[in-house]
Amino acid sequence: MGRPTGPGRGRGRRAMAAAAVAAAVSAVAACSGTASDGSGPASHPASASSPQAKNSAARPDFTVAGRFPVFRAPGQDTHAQYPSSRCNPATFQRNRAVGRAAVAGFAFTGADASARLLAHFLEGTGTPVNFGPDTAIARQAKASSAFRAMNRSVQAEVLRQLRSGRTRVQLDRTLLQPIRFGVPGSARDLYLGFRGTQGLEVRGAGHLAKHRFTGRLRYVIHDVYGFPPSDQLLGTGPAMRYLQVNCGAPEHAGGAHWFPDSIVVTVPFRHQRQPKG
Repeated sequence: MGRPTGPGRGRGRRAMAAAAVAAAVSAVAACSGTASDGSGPASHPASASSPQAKNSAARPDFTVAGRFPVFRAPGQDTHAQYPSSRCNPATFQRNRAVGRAAVAGFAFTGADASARLLAHFLEGTGTPVNFGPDTAIARQAKASSAFRAMNRSVQAEVLRQLRSGRTRVQLDRTLLQPIRFGVPGSARDLYLGFRGTQGLEVRGAGHLAKHRFTGRLRYVIHDVYGFPPSDQLLGTGPAMRYLQVNCGAPEHAGGAHWFPDSIVVTVPFRHQRQPKG
């Protein structure tokens, strides 16, 4: 549910509701240290295990950075933006029951991340939910066709800049378009819990070996979990929107609130310094 506000988000969330209710390395920091200038009785050549050698090995030969920011969207609406909206107690209880049934449906079908995200939305804290690179949802994201296609494009551009002589690679945001986890091509949990996403960030670092570039890239897939007005969710979307706006926290005890969420994916970067042939 990255409550994407982009095209097709409503369709993805409607599919989600149906399913639920029916059931690198960030840029390596250069270690600071001053090498001996060779003067004085205490100076010695740096051995492979000396601090100087370790510091030199830790410094990346190249770094990578790029970002597509998350923009303000209707999925981030709150009660504060609609202060005249009323929260009817009976409607509030009924809609919360709908949300809890969806959470149970997600969990029953094995969509654990989707269940966690919707449950967190209903809690109303608005605090971020972040999935690290070792989580199941991150592995699913890494295996998705959408991510693999984007990663191929990014790696090709990084390699192009490195081969042109740049060591501080900056990626244009036009290359880092937010990912859409569609079906087929993505795991069910990705589709139900995220579908369209809103932002993307990449950082990386590596070394120049004799014949190869080696390093890692770290992607952060940013999302916003909230319900825009157009999100029908087969009848469940309006109920969640009501909990978010009419009965939204913190103005209403027990109300819902949108929140930022993200998935971190890390991948290796290994390429020949010069094209083959």
